[in-house]
Amino acid sequence: MENLELKAKFDEMLKYDEKNKNITVAVAMSGGVDSSVTAYLLQKQGYKIFGVTMKTTEEGIDEDARKVCDDLGIEHYILDISKEFKNKVVDYFVDEYLKGRTPNPCVVCNKYIKMGELIDFAIEKGADFMATGHYSNVEDGLLKIGEDLSKDQVYFLSQANKERVKKLMFPLGKLPKSEVRELGKYLGVRVYEKKDSQEICFVEDGKLEEFLFEATKGKIAKKGNFVDKNGKILGQHMGLGFYTVGQRKGLGISGTAPYYVINFNKEKNEIILGSNEDLFREYLIANEINLFKYNSLKEIDGMEFFAKTRSRDKFHLCKVDVLSNDEIKVNFIDEKVRAITPGQIVALYDNEHRVIVSGFIKN
Repeated sequence: MENLELKAKFDEMLKYDEKNKNITVAVAMSGGVDSSVTAYLLQKQGYKIFGVTMKTTEEGIDEDARKVCDDLGIEHYILDISKEFKNKVVDYFVDEYLKGRTPNPCVVCNKYIKMGELIDFAIEKGADFMATGHYSNVEDGLLKIGEDLSKDQVYFLSQANKERVKKLMFPLGKLPKSEVRELGKYLGVRVYEKKDSQEICFVEDGKLEEFLFEATKGKIAKKGNFVDKNGKILGQHMGLGFYTVGQRKGLGISGTAPYYVINFNKEKNEIILGSNEDLFREYLIANEINLFKYNSLKEIDGMEFFAKTRSRDKFHLCKVDVLSNDEIKVNFIDEKVRAITPGQIVALYDNEHRVIVSGFIKN
């Protein structure tokens, strides 16, 4: 390795620590570079480790996960969770589209599968902790964005049970992706050059419409009208599930100015179109609230946080109004926020980039 500064950083991270030898860590192994480097790193640091790979579909698992475990000389377990994955993730994904909402399957998978069934299995097998390849950190029992602020993965973990978060380790939280690949090369990890996985693990890239049509036996393709804010018919859509808030391309509607999807009317099977300016909102309503730092919603009433409505969003200063025991209003203070999408997550952070609360965007 020619970069001596990076080599020194890696050597410091790879130091063996005697106190780790009695700590057992299960590593969630996908067969990708992140989880593989995580396993190598923890073993070098002296932890007792074993690998666990989830089988989520009938297609089986990535054989690279087993091969990496063989390279390390560690036990490799396969957890067949395909039934639970279909019930909790795939069915939810399809149902949300049928409702005219945009689902976030990674959030739901993390909540019920990875940070639910998987971590429970790992502990049952004797693990004190479970490690994953997320670019995240845990600080004082709270999820915190990793050093690479452009890769916010705690957004996708923000619905996890706070008690289970205490059992998590994120060894890659101090590294950007580029350095993880370099570390993998330095360690001789067989998959260090492997491409990242596809966006939705159970849907082939570019074939979402085809997947939804088959999964709903054609119900998703219920044609209806595009209308403007006044209800004027502008054209015909192919089905609510094929569109999302903020979408501009693929509408097949022309006008003096570009049209954007700004809302859905499921009762009338209508998609409401408007201008880019119509996409900006002063507030949102969220439910299915998950608290980390506090025990009741009453405690956050009137408090200010920094909100994100997508993982790559910037932080928006906001103030919370508690509407009920499972519903909050997030008021944006400095600026309106574009393309708030029902079905997605709003995560609220403190000024140290730690997640304090999250919820599903209702409207």
